[in-house]
Amino acid sequence: MKKYLFVLLLFSAVLANAEPLRIVSLGPYVTENICLLGLEQDIIGLTTHDRAEIKKGREIIGTLLEPNIEKIVFLKPDIVIGSKEGNRAEHIYKLSNLGIKTLTLEQLYTFDDICKNFLLLAEALNCEEKAKTVLNDTKMRLNKTRKEAETRGKKKMLFLLGFKPLFTTGKETYINEAIQHSGGLNIFGDVNRKWFACSIEEVVRRNPDIIIFLNMEEEQNSLWEKLNQTNAVIEKRIYSVESTIIASPTPLSFVETVENTYKILYLKQENSE
Repeated sequence: MKKYLFVLLLFSAVLANAEPLRIVSLGPYVTENICLLGLEQDIIGLTTHDRAEIKKGREIIGTLLEPNIEKIVFLKPDIVIGSKEGNRAEHIYKLSNLGIKTLTLEQLYTFDDICKNFLLLAEALNCEEKAKTVLNDTKMRLNKTRKEAETRGKKKMLFLLGFKPLFTTGKETYINEAIQHSGGLNIFGDVNRKWFACSIEEVVRRNPDIIIFLNMEEEQNSLWEKLNQTNAVIEKRIYSVESTIIASPTPLSFVETVENTYKILYLKQENSE
């Protein structure tokens, strides 16, 4: 028994004295997943694209497409983490050739991809148990909303990512999957593409019941006038959402998007009646 207690105390002491990792993140997507793992304090460098509150007090190492390699090397990171979604392979390759440990997260198409990358990241940062806890919680929330949505009628939705030109999502994205889980029907869900430009005429033809768009500074009133024949504009069912799910998808932000979209589809209409 004494031997067991000694080993336990020794193991606890090692954990307590272990130095934190020095992490450089090459994009908001990576950063937000690191934060979800509870390791925000270990980030020493990040990009200009990250949230202002996270950038405060940390080194800015450039942009997604043009990271400052010399600055990254100067920071002496334990690991540099990028993604195939946002970073150029040659930059990751160059850092690896300089003897720096790197991790590249995979392309994202589905919620399952988001979860796999999250576990891959957790494994590299030695916090698999934390990741499993987060995933168990988010999957329970997702199943709850999905079951509630199954009792409702499907509503046709247009999800706009940009206005000039109109930019939306096709079949092969986690946004399309989020729409499906929330009870919606993506009007471009039959298009075998990820993100693409669409015409006003085609939107009118497909006639969405609801339009959701990302928060932007652009003026949209002229667009709604051009779409005034759609059910969404006629019934004033146009809503804005934050861009987090697009710029930096995490297991949590995906589930929150499903929950918020479900509320927009069904609960907001009920409350207004």
